[in-house]
Amino acid sequence: MASISDESKTDIKDGINQGMEVFIRRLQTEDIDQVVEIEREAFSPLWISTPFKRELNNQYACYLVACPDGETAQEARSESKPAMRRPLWDRLARGIDGLMGRSPELETATESVAGYVSVWFQGSEAHITEIAVRENLRGRGIGELLLIGSVRSAVKYGSNVMTLEARVSNFIAQRLYEKYGFKNVGTRKGYYSDNREDAVIMTTCPIDTEEYGRIFQGLQDNYTKRWGEIQINDSRSETGR
Repeated sequence: MASISDESKTDIKDGINQGMEVFIRRLQTEDIDQVVEIEREAFSPLWISTPFKRELNNQYACYLVACPDGETAQEARSESKPAMRRPLWDRLARGIDGLMGRSPELETATESVAGYVSVWFQGSEAHITEIAVRENLRGRGIGELLLIGSVRSAVKYGSNVMTLEARVSNFIAQRLYEKYGFKNVGTRKGYYSDNREDAVIMTTCPIDTEEYGRIFQGLQDNYTKRWGEIQINDSRSETGR
């Protein structure tokens, strides 16, 4: 299975740079709960969940997570969760704390994972299976950064081409992929379990050529100008497992 969440619809908008400092690294055991949360948020409840824990040691797969710095992540959470929209019990509890002279407890939970991408290596082909970004952090270039990370990993692994599936109705996601050299090569009928929508099969030209290397470098340069420095570490040796 493969898909991209609707975050791609905002990542390629024209407008003011709303980037945030984000780095890409390998998925770690302690990230799994957050990644599962993002997967459930981004995809249909009928989506078959990925067995991330089992996949951690899969040498034929690469799972990368995007991690924003704490300050910008907290800012994004504050913007997306104004006080007036807090659950009623939460607001009452805070009011009681104030009446009793206690300071309301600050939100200490950190969302240290902003998004993730999974890539499976099958022979000479690298297959992007999922890309998803937290809803409250979309529109900041994170989805495109994850795509860049997946291409880098595929080149590093020695893959010749990359493939993926996207909903036929998700034209903006398809534009993002086309930007990185993916082309429509076919259709999978009734591919998506939630509404039986067809999937567009997209494949790149060879990514292990000098020509694609020049194109990819240019895309990364443009990304840096718009969103900031690209920081990616896909080494297994630093995952802490």
